[in-house]
Amino acid sequence: MLSLVVAAALAAAPIDVPLGGSAVPIRIELEVRTSSGRSSPALGWATRPDGGLTGSAAGQAFDAEVRLDPVAPAIAVLDVRLAWRAEAGLERAALRLAWPGAPRAIARDLSFAPREHPIRVSRGTPLLAAAGRLVVAGGPGLTAAGVAPVAGETDVELLLDDAVERPFSTYEACLDRLPAPPEPGGQVQFAAFEERRREHLLAPRHPGDVDAARASLYAVVPGAPILPVVVERWPRGARAAVVFTDHADRTDAGALRAVLWGRSDATGGERGFLGRGVRLTRTFFVHARRGSLDDPAVRALADELAERGSEVALHSITPDRDERGAVRAGLDAAARWRPVTWIDHEPYTNCEALSSEGWRADGRFAIRDLLAPAGIRWAWAAGDVRGGTRIVNVLGGDPSSPHPAIYPLATDPRLWLFRSSLFYASPAQLAAALSDDALAALERERGLFVAHTYLGAGPGETHDPEHVARLAVRAAPGGLELAPELDAALARIEARVRAGTLASLTWAEAGDRLRALGDVEVAYLPDGAAELRNLGPTPIHGLTVAIPTAGIDLSAEGAAILGRADLPGISRAFLDLPPGARVVLRASSAGAPVSLLPLASSAPP
Repeated sequence: MLSLVVAAALAAAPIDVPLGGSAVPIRIELEVRTSSGRSSPALGWATRPDGGLTGSAAGQAFDAEVRLDPVAPAIAVLDVRLAWRAEAGLERAALRLAWPGAPRAIARDLSFAPREHPIRVSRGTPLLAAAGRLVVAGGPGLTAAGVAPVAGETDVELLLDDAVERPFSTYEACLDRLPAPPEPGGQVQFAAFEERRREHLLAPRHPGDVDAARASLYAVVPGAPILPVVVERWPRGARAAVVFTDHADRTDAGALRAVLWGRSDATGGERGFLGRGVRLTRTFFVHARRGSLDDPAVRALADELAERGSEVALHSITPDRDERGAVRAGLDAAARWRPVTWIDHEPYTNCEALSSEGWRADGRFAIRDLLAPAGIRWAWAAGDVRGGTRIVNVLGGDPSSPHPAIYPLATDPRLWLFRSSLFYASPAQLAAALSDDALAALERERGLFVAHTYLGAGPGETHDPEHVARLAVRAAPGGLELAPELDAALARIEARVRAGTLASLTWAEAGDRLRALGDVEVAYLPDGAAELRNLGPTPIHGLTVAIPTAGIDLSAEGAAILGRADLPGISRAFLDLPPGARVVLRASSAGAPVSLLPLASSAPP
C-alpha cells in the first residue's frame, strides 16, 4: 500500500531548484527494486551551464539520470531515465519528491482538493499535486503516482513501473478436469481455485532497455487560486462509463438475439442492447458443438453486433483445451470480425488460457506470441473485482492503495489486460443493481463499470437449476424474450446516455481510451493558459476537460470547443485532440482573463 511506502520522510538532503526567482528546496530520492533486491543509490547533483541540474546514480544493473531543465523562470521539466546495462527483473522503479507544505491533489474521482491522507492514482487519472510554492504535474511515462502529507511536507512518488500496478497472476497448474462438487448435487467451489495463483512480480529488462518518465514543476504565488485543467476520462462530458463483457458459455442464437433486440424473432426494434443503443462486448467460441461462429445464425448476430458499433471478441477458440495450432487456425477463422479482445474460457482446465500456460514463450499451450499478430491487444485478467451483484467502479477502491483497471503484460507489452466485476444473478437482481441511484453514484465517482456477464446463455444449453434461475431470457409466444426488468434497466442506461451523463462503450473503446489518456500532457504557460498535448498515435474524440470552479469560459487555439457539460462548482468542456495536436486553452470569467496557474514572478521578492 502507498500508505506504507510513504510512512517515513525522505532521507535525501534537499536540493535548491531555481524557480520563480528564488530557490525551492526539494528532496529527491530514487528507489529501484529488482530480482537482486532493493536499491536506493544517492543521486549526485551537478549544475549545468544552462542553469539546469543533473542527478546521476548507478545501480547494479542500471544507470540513472534525473534532469531538471529550466523552461521559463517559474517552470522546469523533470526527466527521469533508467538505462539498463545488464539483465534484470524489475519489480519497482520510483522517484520520490518532497517539499514543504500541505498537499492538494487530483484523486481518482477527479476532484482537486486538500489531501489529509495518502492517495494513489493509476492509469486514467492525471497527476497534479500542489503545496506551498510548488505544483507538480505528471507527464508521459508514468505508470502511477502517489501523493501524501508526511511530517509537514508533501511527498509525491512518480512510478515508472510497479508490480502492484500490473498484478498479472496465473494458476499454478492446469487441471485435467474440475474436481467433483463436495456433495451430490452441489456446486464446484471455484473460489477455492482463486487462492492458489502465481504472481508475476518481475518485468524483464535487457541491456539497452530504457525506462523514462517526465513531470513538470511550477513555482506559484503562495495562496493564489490554483485552477488545474483536469483531463477527464469519458467522451463529450460523460461522467462515467459502463461496459458489458458477455462470456460465450452456453450461447444460444435465439437467446442472444433476444438479448440484442428484445425477442428471439426480432430483426430490429427499440428493445435490448442494440435496440436501445447500449454497446456490448460479446465473446464467441470460434468452434463448438453449438452457439459458436460455426453456426450461421450466430455468425449473423456477430455481423449485426459489429455493424451496430458493438464488439465481437473471442472466448478462447473452443470450450475445450486447444494447442497452439488450433489457436492459430481459430484466430485466422475469426479474422473477418477483426477481434481485439480475448477472454479466457475456464482457465482451470484450458491450458492455453493466458492465465494458465498461454502466457509462456514456449510450449504446447503457449499462445501469447500468436495473439498480437492476429490483432488482439486486450485480454481479460481472469480475475474480478469483488463486490457482489452491484455496480462496481473498477477505478475505485481504497484511495491510498493501488487498484489498476488496466495494465500491460510484462513479458509482452503488446498485450494489455483488464479487470471486470462478476455480474451474474437473476434478471431481477441485475436490474435492481442497475438502478438510477447506483448509476448516479458511478457518475459522481467518474467511474467505470465493467460487467462480467452470461446474458446470451439459452435454456436449451442450461440445465443446472442455479444457472436456469439466472437466465436473462424467458419463454414467450413464438420464442424467447429478454426479461422485461432487464430491458427496463437497459432503458435507464439509454436515457442517461442520451442525456450525456453516461457513456456506453465496448471494452476496446474504454480500454483504448484509458491508454490514450496516458499520452495527454497538460503544460501550463507563463501567460496563464494551458497547452493540451496528444503525444500518442490515437485520436481522442470528445476529450473532456474540467476547471474546478464555476463560471469559467474556455476558448481553444488549435481546436474547436464542441460543447459544455458544466456541473455545480465545475466548468467543463469537450473537444477533439488528434495525434500530435497541441491545443492552447484560455480561461476567462465575465470577459476578464483568468490565470489557471498563478506562476511566480521571475523577479526576486
